[in-house]
Amino acid sequence: MRLGFLSKIKLWRQFSATLLLAFMPVATVQAAGDSVIAQGGEGEVFFAALPEGWHALPRATEQQQTTAEWLPPGQHVENWTDMITVQVFPGWAGGNVDDFLNELAEIYGQNCEASGATPPLKDQVNGFPTGFRLINCTRDLTRNTGEVALFRATVGRNALYLIQHVFRVPEFEVGAQPVTENAMRAAFEGIRTGWACHKGSAQQSCPPEWLPVLSQLDGKPSVVVIRAPQ
Repeated sequence: MRLGFLSKIKLWRQFSATLLLAFMPVATVQAAGDSVIAQGGEGEVFFAALPEGWHALPRATEQQQTTAEWLPPGQHVENWTDMITVQVFPGWAGGNVDDFLNELAEIYGQNCEASGATPPLKDQVNGFPTGFRLINCTRDLTRNTGEVALFRATVGRNALYLIQHVFRVPEFEVGAQPVTENAMRAAFEGIRTGWACHKGSAQQSCPPEWLPVLSQLDGKPSVVVIRAPQ
């Protein structure tokens, strides 16, 4: 079953003030940790910031998707409770951000004992359609753990870019809030740095300070990491 209407409204109201932060303008990516550059091809890129000290898991690349994942210090693939993921979907270039976020919610509905999602929050960021959604899962049927996930999708001309922060938690009851407000706020602040641009476009231009780095990339759909200064 899915969360009832009243439970969704309660969930939405609780985080509505924090959600507004998700689309505050971000001129450049500034991070204590490494910076991520997801390439959509032909000069179009998506920037994201990582918290300090987070480490990468092995990459997964398929025909229509590239996935890169990071975990906090001290966590590993068998015991993680926080994960940041950046994905590139060339097959969704020019697609509808609502349709993509709805598909994510449907996947959770199929794999969870009970799931719920806030309405998509949409905006234009640097001229690119962007959507944000919070989705939760009381119990994942394959792992018997709960999950709370924050998604931010950006639709480009060459690819769709997704950044997400996922909390894996013990299974919980419908209406419960298994993640603290401070942890949620920090996750919102992190994924809102996701920001797309096109190095050959005047309307969707990239920050000038990033152009020397971008000129060194191959431009093919992929995810690369620019290490933070030591």
